Amino acid sequence: MNFEALVSAIVEKQFAEPPLGIRRMTMGACNEVYSVELSSGSVIVRMNENGRYLKGSEKNIPILRSLGTKVPEILVSDYSMQFVPICYQVQSRLIGTDLGQVISSLSDGQLAAIAQHVVAVFRSLQSVSTNGKYGYFEDDDSGLYDSWSEVMAAMIAEVERRDTKTGVVGGNLLGVARQIFSDCKPYFDSVPSICFYDDISSKNVLVHQGVFSGVVDLDGLAYGDPLEAIGRMKACWFGTRHGQVYLSEVERCLNLTERQRNIVTAYALLHRISWLSEKGIQWNRNTSNTIDSEAVERDRKTIADLYCLVTHQ
Repeated sequence: MNFEALVSAIVEKQFAEPPLGIRRMTMGACNEVYSVELSSGSVIVRMNENGRYLKGSEKNIPILRSLGTKVPEILVSDYSMQFVPICYQVQSRLIGTDLGQVISSLSDGQLAAIAQHVVAVFRSLQSVSTNGKYGYFEDDDSGLYDSWSEVMAAMIAEVERRDTKTGVVGGNLLGVARQIFSDCKPYFDSVPSICFYDDISSKNVLVHQGVFSGVVDLDGLAYGDPLEAIGRMKACWFGTRHGQVYLSEVERCLNLTERQRNIVTAYALLHRISWLSEKGIQWNRNTSNTIDSEAVERDRKTIADLYCLVTHQ
C-alpha cells in the first residue's frame, strides 16, 4: 500500500490543496502516522486498516482537553474506507518532539518541570469515573477484566504467545516474568480501578525548547494501576542519569511509598521482558521481523540489572 499517495489524496480532499511536504513519523508501532506541510501550516495524518485503533481519540481527546491538558484537535476523520481503502484521522499538529528523542539534552530543571506536567495528567485522569473493570481499551471499554491480576496475567500470556513465534525471550526469562507475577499477585489483587494513560513514557509526551508542550496519541486509556505507566517510564530510561532525574521527580510528586516504588520496578522489569518479546514481530513500517541480536543482548543486560534490583528490594 502506497501510504504517501493515500496521505496526499486525503489532504487534497480535505484542504483543497496538494501537500507541500509529507514526512513519515518513525515513533510508534501501531498506526501509520505522517506530518504534512500545507500552505497554512502543518497537520498530522494517522491511518490504520482497523478503525478501532483510531476511534478512541474521538472520546479521549475531549476528556483530556476538559481536564486542562494540551492535546491536538481532530480536524476530520473517516472510518468508512470508501474514499481511500484505510481508516484515517487528520489532527492539528502540536509543536514539539517526543520526550525520548530529547531527554538526554534536557537540564535537571527542565526534566523536573516536564515531570510535574506529566504527574498533573495522571492526577486529572483519576477524576474520570470507571466502570469498575480493568485493562486497556481503545474505542470502547468492552473486553475488560474483573481484576488487575487478570490484566497482568494476560500480559504475560501474550509474551508467551509471541515467544512461540520468535524464541527471543526464552524459558528463563519467561520464568522470571511468572515469578514476578506470583510475588506481586497479592498487590495486583488489591488494585482499585483507576483511569490512567498508560502509553506515556518515551513517546507521546511532547517537548518544545525544553518545555512540556502537550500529549498525543490518545487512542487508548486504561483502568487499573497508574503505577504501571510509571513502570514503563523506568523501563525506558533505567540506568541513565537523565532518566533517574525525571523518574525521581515523578515519584516525588506522586508521593510514592517505598512499597509503591518497588512495584514500579517490578512493572519496569515486566515491561522490558514484554518489549523484548516484540522483537522479530512486524507491527507496522516502523518495525521489522528481523531480530537484531545486539539489541537483544542489550535488552537482556537491562533486564538482568532490573531483576537484581527487584530481588534485592
